[in-house]
Amino acid sequence: MIVDTPSHIVLTLVLPIEVEDALLETLLEHPTLAPGFTSQRVEGQGQRVTFTGTAEHVRGRAACCRVELVAPLGDAQALLDILRERFGTNRVFFWMVPVMASGRLA
Repeated sequence: MIVDTPSHIVLTLVLPIEVEDALLETLLEHPTLAPGFTSQRVEGQGQRVTFTGTAEHVRGRAACCRVELVAPLGDAQALLDILRERFGTNRVFFWMVPVMASGRLA
């Protein structure tokens, strides 16, 4: 069976570490839209990455944070609307992919 619209998605955000704390606090302020999520420090590379200092330019990598959460599509879209209002910058990149399955092992 092919489903045109997935019921749940994985929302991934990649953002500069300068806004990491504020963005994570925003997610925590909306527990119905983001009941749980994972965050980790990563490094962004490539032509679309904005470097903020000399060290990043020399290394060719920018310090970033990646946040991932599984949510219903509508909740993820509502969350993105909130994040756009508070963090309207082209330095926060996101993508969504459908979830095939999710759950707990016990």
